[in-house]
Amino acid sequence: MNNHSNQTFIFDGKTKLFTIALMVIGAVCLALSYFTDADHLHIRFWTNFLQNSVFFVGIAFTAVLFLATHTMAWGGWFAIFKRVPEAMMTFLYPGIIIFAIFGVFIMTGAEGTELLYLWNDKAYLTPDGAHFDKLAFHKSAFVNPINYLLTALVIAVWSVFAFMIRKLSIKQDSVPFTVTASNTLPDITKKIRLYSAVFLPIAGFSSAYAIWQWIMSVDTHWYSTLFAWYVTVSMFVSMCCLMFLIILFLKTKGLMQGFTKEHMHDIGKYIFGFSIFWTYLWFSQFLLIWYANNGEETQYFFIRFEQFKVVFFANLLINFITPFFVLMMNTTKRTLGTLGFMAGLLFLGHWLDFYQMVRPGVWYNYEHKAHLGILHNGDDHGHDTHGENTYKFNEGKAVLTQHSEDQHSHDNAAHSSEGHSHKDGEHKAHTAEDHSHDTHASGDHGHDAHAGGDHAHGHEKQFLVGVHIPGVLDLGSMLGFLGLFLFVTFTSLSKASLYPKNDPYLAESEHHHS
Repeated sequence: MNNHSNQTFIFDGKTKLFTIALMVIGAVCLALSYFTDADHLHIRFWTNFLQNSVFFVGIAFTAVLFLATHTMAWGGWFAIFKRVPEAMMTFLYPGIIIFAIFGVFIMTGAEGTELLYLWNDKAYLTPDGAHFDKLAFHKSAFVNPINYLLTALVIAVWSVFAFMIRKLSIKQDSVPFTVTASNTLPDITKKIRLYSAVFLPIAGFSSAYAIWQWIMSVDTHWYSTLFAWYVTVSMFVSMCCLMFLIILFLKTKGLMQGFTKEHMHDIGKYIFGFSIFWTYLWFSQFLLIWYANNGEETQYFFIRFEQFKVVFFANLLINFITPFFVLMMNTTKRTLGTLGFMAGLLFLGHWLDFYQMVRPGVWYNYEHKAHLGILHNGDDHGHDTHGENTYKFNEGKAVLTQHSEDQHSHDNAAHSSEGHSHKDGEHKAHTAEDHSHDTHASGDHGHDAHAGGDHAHGHEKQFLVGVHIPGVLDLGSMLGFLGLFLFVTFTSLSKASLYPKNDPYLAESEHHHS
């Protein structure tokens, strides 16, 4: 009998303790970001929760996509390690709960969630209101709390296909397969192909729907027809990297003996090829927006280039330039250490990619509301606090003050020189009214002008750890989600043999030559 036919992963206490430790680190970092590190609006907490939820649920989704596309393409080379992506896709189950809870927070208007999405703030959606936003109101027919909550149902649909594909795959282990003259596939394999065929078109449309709700609508005044492709490819590269790292972990335990350099080479080609495809989509989106020079579109890259330069260029350096020069050579894709290092680097790189998808947009929303004077102070909830809004971080002692006292002193001096006299309350109301008038007069141009942040007000920007670059709490939150993901994946791996002994493509996989 084949010497790797009875391989079963044991989720031992040491490994389990490691994943739990990661979850504890994440829980502590999320708690700190909620209670101590950010202001009363909890911007950092909500952005970390959103970013990591989408990132890891996206990895689970693309694991299903990986299996379904290879099944429909009659691929056989991946059979020897298919139990790894099958286990990874089970994270969709907790993903349903995560986004159901998150959707409820959005629907109930939990404090701070209105900064994630301007379309969830009634101040922008009331036609007779002082801060009515026509574009946000128009888009609210599609991006709204009900449709957002429905994304949990979308994940549930993906989970049904993941459940059935994995169930049939495991069932196949107990059904012997005999090669016949007609090479007819066994019934179980045909059923897996059927579920894969149905899943692919559903995944194509529903994933775009979810991505538009989760990420693209953070930048309410922006859209891109390429964005769903861009995000999905970023998820796919992350999935390939994490899948390879899990395989390496299993090999250190003496498992996955049938996984050879030929399989490693093909996974390396996937990581390299889709890194280039990711860059193609990034550049296509950037070039079209740059060439058109449409203010409604350029604001997306403008704020990221002006205020988030480190993340902006690190994103390109890690996710394109490094894999392009390192993984272009065949030898690097066949070298365990090099490919393992690149997989870890690109996993972090694409997590950073999601960081720059989410954090700048939320920060823009914060600055825009501060500009209009409609942020609420924790001690005086429900009143405009124009001129009093601060966003503070303990980490790195970085503090950004929106509309600081110095600026108000300058404004008051300017009013005095013109012979005007206002009471403090009247001055704030007048300022907020002026901002509202300017916004209505200029339409979207008002938002575009403010895309540069406080430069529009003459402020000197400060560089914030936790905003302009990830800080310890952000990385710690990611580790917590990673711990949960690994806990679910390893639990699933331990419930079936890693060796799919009756898969009709197993012999092809074992003798695979790339």
